[in-house]
Amino acid sequence: MSLRDIERLASTLEDIFAGTPLPRTREVRQAFAVARVLRGESLGTVAADFRLQRRGVGILVDRVRAEGLAGLTPYTEQATGDALNKRRQGIGQMLLGVLAERRFEELSNQITGGGVLRIEDHRPSRTDTDYRLLNGNNNPICRFNVKFHGSLFREARRYVGLGPEDCFALATYKINNALRRQEDEKLPYIFLVLSVPALSAADAGRPVPDDYVWTLAVLGGKMAVEEAIVARLLLPDYLAQFRPLFERMPEGQFRVISAKKADKLLREKLFERVHALSLKGFTRKFRNAEVDMHLSLAQELTPVRTFLELLVRESPQKFAVRLYIGDY
Repeated sequence: MSLRDIERLASTLEDIFAGTPLPRTREVRQAFAVARVLRGESLGTVAADFRLQRRGVGILVDRVRAEGLAGLTPYTEQATGDALNKRRQGIGQMLLGVLAERRFEELSNQITGGGVLRIEDHRPSRTDTDYRLLNGNNNPICRFNVKFHGSLFREARRYVGLGPEDCFALATYKINNALRRQEDEKLPYIFLVLSVPALSAADAGRPVPDDYVWTLAVLGGKMAVEEAIVARLLLPDYLAQFRPLFERMPEGQFRVISAKKADKLLREKLFERVHALSLKGFTRKFRNAEVDMHLSLAQELTPVRTFLELLVRESPQKFAVRLYIGDY
């Protein structure tokens, strides 16, 4: 890769982060710093601006002059072919997740029944909790982790006995981590799933600009860059490209399942629904695939409206106990 690639990287990052603070991610700051020095700015000034060591920036500049972009990042070989497709789908999946959260916020008044219940946004905490449901005394009833479901498991009936439209895959490690979190904090953990059939990460990723995908790849898929790309794509100048995606969100239905209920089903139907355990050569056939528990949307998850009706009927305290033990 030539020196033009470092300019391409810097220009794309400038577009992605336009008008927003730069993340602490060192690789992003280094890319900006090297590009500015190569444009003719003072090494000392640039290093100070990005709070980087002058000597370190100088070494990177020399490497880039000698090796091109490979002198800045070790991930340049990952910016081709299948690796780019993987990054594109990753952006698409994150975009769908953010749109699911936005849809949840649009429906929050309906979800809380317009009464004393309240939704508290926990996304800024960057934990596995997106929202918490609070009662009239601002005491938490449960935590929500929002999931988007759109990709259909075409061979679901063959492998796990569920119809493709009815099958929701949830990673077994996520169930385990959620249950641990629930036990540690004594607060029910709920997966809140928005299902829009046949809307996949590939569909969402298709309109993402090639330069954005390439930039994410050469920086090794840094989360801060991926999040900034998604935020950028949600601004008005990309509205036309992504409007069909936005317009499909209201088609979906929210359903819930507690971590405890998911764990119960996992233990009861381990070899029936976790086909990774019963399929010879799973890791060879489905390389890098997660070990998933497959759940029935219609039979094992509860529509959010039904969930709230039960909450109102049973009182928050009793309902929280039932969530904790996995009744819903």
